[in-house]
Order: sequence, then structure tokens, then C-alpha cells
Amino acid sequence: MKTHCPLCRSVVSDDAQHWCRCGQPMGSRCYDAHREWCAVDGSEAWIGALEW
Repeated sequence: MKTHCPLCRSVVSDDAQHWCRCGQPMGSRCYDAHREWCAVDGSEAWIGALEW
């Protein structure tokens, strides 16, 4: 099953998906960028809270 990354909107296949603790599936590049501002446990969580 393919899904769209919530950050870059590109199609991400099952084998390339990374699931964040906030429940969002995304590609590896976006996951690395998202980690710092994840609304659940990122060091800049306030940014993630505003984005979602």
C-alpha cells in the first residue's frame, strides 16, 4: 500500500515508510527533518503542534 507523506506530499511505499510517534507515516528524509519538531517528543515540539 502506498501513502502520501504529510510533509512533502510525495508517494511513499510500505518498505520506505517511517512511522513517527505522533502517528504520521513519512519518507526517511522527511522523518529525519520532522524528528526535531515532532509534536510528541521533539525538542522544538511547539512548531509541530502549530503545524498539525
